[in-house]
Amino acid sequence: MKPGFSLSDAIAAPFVLIRQRPFSLFAWGLTMAALAIAYYSQLLPIFLNLPLQDGAETAMETFQAESMRLQAASNGFMALMYLVLLVIFNAAGRATLSPGVRDRFLFMRLGMDEVRVAVVLVGAFIGWYIAILVLTLIGVAIGFAAWSFGEAAAVGAVIVYALLVLIVSIAGWARISLMGPATLILRRFAFAEGWTIGRGQVLKLIGMHLIIWVIYVLAYLVLFAVVGAILVGSFLALGLTLPEVIEGPRDLAPLVEPMTGPLLALIPVISLAYGGFIALMAAPAIRAARQLLDGLPLAPSVGADVEAANP
Repeated sequence: MKPGFSLSDAIAAPFVLIRQRPFSLFAWGLTMAALAIAYYSQLLPIFLNLPLQDGAETAMETFQAESMRLQAASNGFMALMYLVLLVIFNAAGRATLSPGVRDRFLFMRLGMDEVRVAVVLVGAFIGWYIAILVLTLIGVAIGFAAWSFGEAAAVGAVIVYALLVLIVSIAGWARISLMGPATLILRRFAFAEGWTIGRGQVLKLIGMHLIIWVIYVLAYLVLFAVVGAILVGSFLALGLTLPEVIEGPRDLAPLVEPMTGPLLALIPVISLAYGGFIALMAAPAIRAARQLLDGLPLAPSVGADVEAANP
């Protein structure tokens, strides 16, 4: 019988990972938070000179010009961020697949697994995008063909076709979402396996991603409330007040020093939150793919690879 996967196990996977490996999550999140801070700090000198009132239009043009000047460096930094994010997502996948296994590198690697997963993710997205583009062009042709039957018929045909394309695109995205996890598990390009194991599981996969999205939104709102409470509470507790006139970000400079402590206190909060986000995005699909692959012949597991790396 074709294997399936447990939706409850998949949804529980990130919470199990959070409970079992809080330090790993903190380290992953801290790494990404540090990269994000470094990335946005490139624009900080320009931002500090940006007036909010008089001359704002001219300053915005200067800001845009300077941003374009830094575009090459920013693109390079973004590429680095995506690479590190890939490494950390794979680390979360390895940790999910290796319960009870300790790893001196917190499951982070930079090798062929990362190359294969990157190629599969990019290839799957390009294939999905091309399919949607072809379906869109077909829809345009249908609209022109239906126009001969009247405007109402053409509009109706296009609306029906657009809904069908939306359903097909969501189903297709659910199917290809397992290609990356299958590649990490099997340690080979798993386009075929990732597509095959999703057959008959589309509704459950869509439900899994929908539940994950709802959890993410709720967690984001909680994080926003916590961060806001820390900042506002610290601001009021320190007896600070906003300047009467704020013409630019530099006018807020007197508030930076007294708020340094509360801002530093946010680092562990944001790092844990970022690590939790990575676990939430990576662990469910990894757990689902692992269960769906149980009926197929497998290469050595990544758990064995981790154990070999930690004698």
